[in-house]
Amino acid sequence: MGVPVALTTRSLTATKKTTSKMSTSTAKKAAALRTKKAAEAAPSKLKPAAAGSKIARSARSLKSEKAPVKSALRVEVPLRNIKTAVTPKRPAKAAKAEKSEKAEKADKPTRRRAPSIIPSELAEAMMGDMGMAGEDSALVREAARSQRERDVLGRLAVSVGRYDEMPNLELAADIVFADDTDAISVLIMVIERHDDLHSSDAARVIAEVGNRAPDLLLAHSDRLVEMIDVSRAEMLPYTMMALSPVASRYAEQLWPSRDLFWAALADLNQTADLAQGGAVRLLAAMCAASPDYARTLAGGLVDLLGKCMPKDVAFFAESVLPALGPAHSHRAKPVLDRRLKELTPAEVARLRRAQRAAQLGTPLAA
Repeated sequence: MGVPVALTTRSLTATKKTTSKMSTSTAKKAAALRTKKAAEAAPSKLKPAAAGSKIARSARSLKSEKAPVKSALRVEVPLRNIKTAVTPKRPAKAAKAEKSEKAEKADKPTRRRAPSIIPSELAEAMMGDMGMAGEDSALVREAARSQRERDVLGRLAVSVGRYDEMPNLELAADIVFADDTDAISVLIMVIERHDDLHSSDAARVIAEVGNRAPDLLLAHSDRLVEMIDVSRAEMLPYTMMALSPVASRYAEQLWPSRDLFWAALADLNQTADLAQGGAVRLLAAMCAASPDYARTLAGGLVDLLGKCMPKDVAFFAESVLPALGPAHSHRAKPVLDRRLKELTPAEVARLRRAQRAAQLGTPLAA
């Protein structure tokens, strides 16, 4: 049987269309497979596609979650193939050198900087506390010193309203018994600050302490020697009296000031006061300290016994006669014999005691 020509033609046409469709889809699949393999094999060698290509549009679709997919062709790139910013590796030699340096540093003993033991804030706080504590302790010491001063000065004759020497003698005896050098320092401080009210009795107490225990006074006598000066003429009478028991120890320092002592004895027409008594004692101490000083001072001291008031003869003789010594004592005998008729029996007895003490060689200051 023969096949119609029209049927044969339609069959061939359908076959061609099917064949062309199959070849087109196969080509598309092959192209997509090649693109996928190329992306997996060498992702770094891919060049940015043109803006209008399908691969570029699919890449943009991966970057933008909201962007609609315009193409059916999608290129899936694994996350592990996406390059990130990585620090470049150091060369192997540099790494080895760094390791060796770290090992050497680990072997060597490291010197650590000593941390600040006390922070600045804490140090300031501590110093502030110490300053406050120092101020408090200074105030306490000052209060104790003031109380001590009140206790000592309160026992002076002028403080208790007495006009005799008994309170001063009792205070001096207690200071010697207790070996109280602090009390002597307080009394000297009274003279140093020009305390006119207490200086006279303070000088008498110091002199009595020096007569009984010279060593107690010697511990502070340098302060008294420094006050023997013209600039302190107001306190000079009290200073001379206080220093007199140990003046022989400082004869060399006192020698340049002898004119000050003679000036205190210029007016002998009145009863001897504290200044005259102190000056006579200092001049007598220098006279006894050295034969050279005695040759200069002995004549003036003998004249003093002949010119002073009658009631002061025995008082001055107690200081002058022991200082003259055997070399000059004969010069004082006729002067004193002439003055005996001017003295009262009590004053004569006192003068006789002074003469016996000089003959026995009793030192001026023990």
